[in-house]
Amino acid sequence: MSHRPIAPMTSSTSAQVRSAARVCAGWVLLLATCWTGACSKPQAQEDGQSQMSGIPKREAKRVLVEPVVAREMVRRLETTARVESDREVTIFPRLAGVVIELSAEEGQVVQEGEVLARLDDRDARIALYDAKAALVDAQANLPKLELAIQEAAQLVEAARLGFEQADRDHLRNTRIATGASDQPGLISQKDLDASKLARDQKHSELSTANLAWQRAKLEAEAGKAALERASLAVERSELSMSFLQITAPLTGVIASRAIKIGDSVSSGGGAFVLTDPNLLRVVFYRPQRELSFFQRVLEQNGYPAGTAPTAANGNGRGLPADGLEINAKAEALAGLEFRGTIERIAPVIDPASGNFRVTGRMQVDGLKADGQKSGRLLPGMLLRLEIVTERRHGAICVPKRALKREGDLRSVFLVDAGHARRVEVIEGLSDDEFVEVSPRLDEARAWLVQGAQVIVVGNRDLEDGALVQIETPQASAQ
Repeated sequence: MSHRPIAPMTSSTSAQVRSAARVCAGWVLLLATCWTGACSKPQAQEDGQSQMSGIPKREAKRVLVEPVVAREMVRRLETTARVESDREVTIFPRLAGVVIELSAEEGQVVQEGEVLARLDDRDARIALYDAKAALVDAQANLPKLELAIQEAAQLVEAARLGFEQADRDHLRNTRIATGASDQPGLISQKDLDASKLARDQKHSELSTANLAWQRAKLEAEAGKAALERASLAVERSELSMSFLQITAPLTGVIASRAIKIGDSVSSGGGAFVLTDPNLLRVVFYRPQRELSFFQRVLEQNGYPAGTAPTAANGNGRGLPADGLEINAKAEALAGLEFRGTIERIAPVIDPASGNFRVTGRMQVDGLKADGQKSGRLLPGMLLRLEIVTERRHGAICVPKRALKREGDLRSVFLVDAGHARRVEVIEGLSDDEFVEVSPRLDEARAWLVQGAQVIVVGNRDLEDGALVQIETPQASAQ
């Protein structure tokens, strides 16, 4: 047997070998695919028949729920204001003078009428002594004038008697002088004229006595008037003396003192500021668009526009009425809350700012979280106010996380027999945790009741009627 030597492989031969290998590999792959398809066809048909024989099972979506609650909801407005005393006055000296004594300092509690400072009163004291001396003279002169009246009255009586006697004598002489024609007159004409002159003189004396009596009475009246003037002069001097004492016009605390001993003061400069720390208020301004709202709230609570309930005209306990209360916090007294009520509302608008004035009465003592009193408000403190303008008791509320907002539509999902029920609602009052809701449709009122389970987590892509599975917060956290 002979062996043919192997020729060396050229590049063309190598390419033919690779092409033949690729063809063989393709046939092998085709045969394998056909065999696999033939073997798996019965199994695929079996699986298809299994799918056509039943409905695919839906998986329930896991959700967290909270109950629908009935609670009190309030509407609040927020603003800031400074506390001020409703009875705060600046005390001015009534007369000019030099301060010689101070009896009160800042922070001191003083009573109404208490002397706070004294001015130099030497000139006023001398004037008072002079007025009292004039009063003594007027009082001493009055009895003399009364006595003069009595003397003048006696002179009038004596002159009257003398005139009556002279008149009778002259009348008798006239009858005698005019006797019968056949009888000569017993009194000469000269004597008759003398009796007439005597009568006229007595009449003149009587008139003079009457004038003296009238003059005495007038002098007595003038003496009484002088006495009154002297009394008024004494009172004026005493009043001037009192003006040299700066006194407290009301009971309160000295807020500031602007004078010191030796100062020359006048009625144009304030000496003290006196405040009542137990009668506090806040004054703030609101835009005019809210005026009708505030007035409506007051009228709905039974009070005329511009007034608010107090301890006197309200519930008798000094507590705020619905829709009129103020809750306040002070940065200087952290952790305390202060209560108050709206006292009055100005019925006019400030033309410069376009706002109206609201005055609130504040309670002095602060309240801790447990309701215990602690701390006190002081005039000048800055408060952050929350004004309760509306209050609703027993409002149906859901957690804020349960409310879905889609444009103008609001809705919540309730759980009913393992399914989600979508209820369109109308949004009402809200606070940090809850929002008041009411069903848009009357037939949905039966669903949205206290105790119903509302979905708070898992309601983002939820559809009406979808299966849901309620989970506890602990399981969800795991």
